Amino acid sequence: MNRAITAALIVIAFAIGGFEARAEETVVARVKIAEGDTFVVRGPTKESLAVGEPIYLSDTVETAAGSLGITFQDGARISVGPNSIVQIKDFQYSPRDGKLAFLVNLLQGTMLYVSGVIEKLAPQSVHVETPYATVGVRGTRFLARVDPE
Repeated sequence: MNRAITAALIVIAFAIGGFEARAEETVVARVKIAEGDTFVVRGPTKESLAVGEPIYLSDTVETAAGSLGITFQDGARISVGPNSIVQIKDFQYSPRDGKLAFLVNLLQGTMLYVSGVIEKLAPQSVHVETPYATVGVRGTRFLARVDPE
């Protein structure tokens, strides 16, 4: 009986610790549009996305037969087309501290990028990676496509 109670307390402690860790992470963006089948992959879990949900650093967003619109804290926007996979690799928006970075990895599909404040203040800090190249963004918008292998 004591072992069962101890095991239950350990499980509860880990669960609470996991919730605290997520609460301490910074929201880098929010979902503004979610149509059809859209998902976020966080570690080992894959969950459906809905309008208003937070996007965290290291999240990977995926679409099946859907599309997704995400707005970042600096006002930058990405629109993710059907059958796409985009990983949020780096996002820092602290102009007062001189910390500005935007890096996403388009692994598959299509993505439209529209610039935000980071691109205006530090254009050298905005990058989009693909399996084939890294793009340094200079300008207000562009569309990228990566075909599945």
